[in-house]
Amino acid sequence: MVDTLEEWEDYAPFAANPFGSRPVWIGYDPSHRGDSAGCVVLAPPVVAGGKSGSLSVHQWKGMDFATQAESIRKLTEKYNVEYIGIDATGLGVGVFQLVRSFYPAARDIRYTPEMKTAMVLKAKDVIRRGCLEYDVSATDITSSFMAIRKTMTSSGRSATYEASRSEEASHADLAWATMHALLNEPLTAGISTPLTSTILEFY
Repeated sequence: MVDTLEEWEDYAPFAANPFGSRPVWIGYDPSHRGDSAGCVVLAPPVVAGGKSGSLSVHQWKGMDFATQAESIRKLTEKYNVEYIGIDATGLGVGVFQLVRSFYPAARDIRYTPEMKTAMVLKAKDVIRRGCLEYDVSATDITSSFMAIRKTMTSSGRSATYEASRSEEASHADLAWATMHALLNEPLTAGISTPLTSTILEFY
């Protein structure tokens, strides 16, 4: 965690274009049945395996699919968006289809035990190397990641990851949204980067 106003000289959160012409990645976890939707705008690493920074986070509740998609469209007007990753499993496909109408390159992420494992392994790697930065005030990101736990599928044949059902963590929407953005970088990107101590851990 960092004081973004002090340490991120190239980020002006209150400007019309907060990150100028630099590219960003957006990860989105749609709202399904009453939980909040999570959206994260991530500054990607400048070099493979480098640091990513969470520029802004949003939690939207009570929005229909069209309003969720419109909120994402407005972000594409503020930032130079290079990638959008959206959970298109089940009801999430509605938001994805609307986003694709104005951002055709949007990636649909279909949840399977294997996909969830890949996302969690990528996030763990980035976090353990100290390569995920976000503002010190964004404690909801920390609690969101810590709400994720390893469990077994209903068949008992494979492991998967689920979120606790606490209202405080809102089903880990910000963690999933962050992982959707991080998924744009290959898992092997930081293989030669040394580990860094961190207080954030999830299982």
